[in-house]
Amino acid sequence: MLSPSVKSIGCGRHGGSIEGKGDHAERALKKKSESQGHLVQVTPRLSFVGVHLFAHWLDQQESLAPVVARLMQAIEVYKQTYPDDDFALLHHREQTLLRRFQALLFAPLVGIETLTGFDTHEHPLQTLLGRGYHSSTLTQFLGHLERIDAAEALMPALVPDTAGQITYVDGHMIAYWSRVSMHKGKITMLGRIMAGSHAVIAHNEAGHALFVAYYPPDIHVSQVIVAYCHQVALATGTALFVIDRAVNAVAIACAFDNQGFGLLSMLDDNEHDGLDSFEATAVDTREDGTRVYSGAWKVPRPDNPRHFVIVKPTEGKTLVYWGTPQVKETLETTEWPRVYLERNEIQEHSFKRMIDHGALNTNYGRKKITGPDRHQQRVREQVEKSLKAAQKRVHKKAEERKAQQDKVVESESKGHGKRLEQRQRALVVVEKELKDAQHTHAQLTEQAVAIGPPRERADRDFRKQTIMTVRTLLLENALMAFMVVLCGRLQTKVSLDCILRILFERRGSRMATASQVVYWVNTAGFSLPYRRLLSEVVDGLCAMELQDQGKPIRVRLKDMPP
Repeated sequence: MLSPSVKSIGCGRHGGSIEGKGDHAERALKKKSESQGHLVQVTPRLSFVGVHLFAHWLDQQESLAPVVARLMQAIEVYKQTYPDDDFALLHHREQTLLRRFQALLFAPLVGIETLTGFDTHEHPLQTLLGRGYHSSTLTQFLGHLERIDAAEALMPALVPDTAGQITYVDGHMIAYWSRVSMHKGKITMLGRIMAGSHAVIAHNEAGHALFVAYYPPDIHVSQVIVAYCHQVALATGTALFVIDRAVNAVAIACAFDNQGFGLLSMLDDNEHDGLDSFEATAVDTREDGTRVYSGAWKVPRPDNPRHFVIVKPTEGKTLVYWGTPQVKETLETTEWPRVYLERNEIQEHSFKRMIDHGALNTNYGRKKITGPDRHQQRVREQVEKSLKAAQKRVHKKAEERKAQQDKVVESESKGHGKRLEQRQRALVVVEKELKDAQHTHAQLTEQAVAIGPPRERADRDFRKQTIMTVRTLLLENALMAFMVVLCGRLQTKVSLDCILRILFERRGSRMATASQVVYWVNTAGFSLPYRRLLSEVVDGLCAMELQDQGKPIRVRLKDMPP
């Protein structure tokens, strides 16, 4: 039976050492091997072959060099800020930082979502990085990254050299389970009101992730979107944003316009009556008969800076898009629907991919920050507002009753007949209204008392979560770049999901000689169409001229027994 890694030079054992003869014997054997033949290293059973090839491509592109450089800078800043602190991360070499970050980066690709999975799952880190890790080491590493605020340091590593002209922004809710009382929001994927995290992520028009920030689940995106986009604009230099209907409001449009930002969004269906609501001009007619109009509200609204593009299909409902003045200056109105609809592929489909192979939905870190109960504060504010209105109504009805009583007294003194009856009936109505108002006021008073003294709820400490989400975004950006290079050498159109299944998740073997490295991909169980597709993919990988320490990498197909 062959060991996981076998080194052979005609004779000799793994590593080239001879038991009992020390370093001298090892040097002698190495010298003899150099003179008599080539060193051949064989790994007969290699899992996740495609991940190894992807790792070689990353090394060749030096994709993680900016990450390591920024971590080293953050470490130096921390040392200067806190000269008395001392923990392991502050003494890591660049190579150590690189290997440990690679372990976190590749973990989702090898089926590990939580760090404890390194202790229970079979994984190829030994062959992938040259050494393995357990969860204790990587948990400590992540905790130390949290201490130096690595998320802020790593965020610029997401931004490409050319950030693009348009930034798409969308939120993703992640559920969190805890026995501690925490702020809650609607977790869209589960359809439940529960604790969680709200990740707001920005992409450019090429689908490249640019920025991420976390918020508690009870904070609506409209409350933070202006400040968030200001951060994105500072990081990327882009000032044109596309966001879904969660920010559909005149106040948001005015806030963006005041900041000098462009915002493209969509109008809710209940806010218009189709084309009749607008003073619009036809600007385009599509091949299917759909007509596109551009214009403003038919009834002028001076405080509304939005311009509208109306898409009226031959059948179906009318869709209305709106943009701030900067959008109108930058984009042709006929392009607005296409630009807006691209957010489905760029963001919503990207989230699904990152959930599948990037551990986007995995929670990292258990720390919580306790603060005032915002749910209680909102209820208290609402009750106090209603109580104030109820108090005014009671006061008003009391005055009306007093006035009506005076009228009744007046009619009695003057001997009125019919008018007295009318005023008495009106007095009964007013007294009933006063009684109802007093009852409502009493109920609200009881509700205000039931709210009780100020309470506390917890929020998640998002520092570890943000670091790992940046990890996921870096991985997704790298995979997308890898796919662009690979698909440029293929005739057949293939998706990332397909490449992950037919290449990244396949096992195989590897042989390294003095002149080249050969990977074999196991094709057992493939149908003929998938075998043909994988063969084309392998040819594309060879055309990419991958290298391992200067030696060319060759990829071959082979049926291997289970």
